Amino acid sequence: MNPRQLEQDLELPNIRASLIAYRDAAQKSSWYIRFSISGPDGRYNPGIAVVPSSRVSKLVNDLRKAHQKMKLLEQKRYSGEFSEDFVLRGEVSDTLSVKVSSKKSHFLFWSYKKIRLYFLVSSKTNTFSRSFDSDDVETVINTLSSAESLAKQLINQL
Repeated sequence: MNPRQLEQDLELPNIRASLIAYRDAAQKSSWYIRFSISGPDGRYNPGIAVVPSSRVSKLVNDLRKAHQKMKLLEQKRYSGEFSEDFVLRGEVSDTLSVKVSSKKSHFLFWSYKKIRLYFLVSSKTNTFSRSFDSDDVETVINTLSSAESLAKQLINQL
């Protein structure tokens, strides 16, 4: 690791995320969040998405909208499937997209809805995803919302 760089694990559910704070050659302080999703085994390079500090607030706002949609879908009666993109590749990172999907499943006489938010992160050759339920999405939103203050703490240690 670069001596002018500190990394802090964000401890998000179902996805590896780190906040990296650094000083560049001109001694300017900055930070970003790196998401990493490994493939199904060691043959695959992980998907890595870097979200610069200037795009984190957009990601948080889009996750809030996605969470509201999840809550609405939980209350709504419907049949069939639903899918909506909330972050497209290139909006906050070249390799990250976020979508909410829902489908109704049947098992014997029971039916249930499965509503999930998906982080899709691309490597050079593959796209890997991790899913989150509504409670996990709240945790992600809260953690990412506090990233700027954590970054300031890390920068003060440099």
